[in-house]
Amino acid sequence: MLDGKIIRIIQYLSILLLLSLPPWFSMIKRFRNRRARRMIWILAFIPYIVAVTYTQNIVPFFAVLITLYFIKNQGDEGELYYFRPIREKIPYLIGISIVFRIAVTIVNGIYVALLMKFGLKPQPQEVMKLFLEKPWLSVIYLSLMTVIAAPILEEFIFRHIFYRNLAKINKTFSAIFTSLLFMLLHYNIAGAVSFFMVGVFNCYLYDKFGYKAAVFNHFLFNLVSVVGLLIMKYHNITLTS
Repeated sequence: MLDGKIIRIIQYLSILLLLSLPPWFSMIKRFRNRRARRMIWILAFIPYIVAVTYTQNIVPFFAVLITLYFIKNQGDEGELYYFRPIREKIPYLIGISIVFRIAVTIVNGIYVALLMKFGLKPQPQEVMKLFLEKPWLSVIYLSLMTVIAAPILEEFIFRHIFYRNLAKINKTFSAIFTSLLFMLLHYNIAGAVSFFMVGVFNCYLYDKFGYKAAVFNHFLFNLVSVVGLLIMKYHNITLTS
């Protein structure tokens, strides 16, 4: 078994490689002036990495927001296609997201039951413990990061950057591979099937409706989880209750 220190190092490196560097490179390449791009790379990269070390997803999230601003204003029609409006699709997306959430809950429940039947005791995701143990002010911050920042950041990385580019080789391979990365990044055996299914389904939504649809499904999925955790916290229900 790996000790806790090694696991934390692996987690940090994976966050750095998968959640921090892709938004950074995507952001700086939007600067069309090569000299400006070089100066930003030289002057801002180390502070960016240091900030990531202490804030994790916050700085990459803002890097994605800056990148989205550039995408909108630079007018690359090929890329803008993936950011097309979904307003008219909202009722449909809500419906399929609800059906999908129910299906994921059932499948993941069966998976966890099988793990327990074979003598394994899967632990809940660390963020669930934080929601239930941290003071309310911290929980509000966690809620915003989980419901708003995580979908925008993670869908940009895993669907718009990774999936879109690998799909040029093979869509099926890209969907499976990027969903496995998405699953592994969450470091939780109990929710592994759930995370993988979210990844694959969001690849489908990205292909069919674009980035905003994948973000919307991710948003709804996380919102349901957060509301459940907030109810548990309000009623002082613990994970072992």
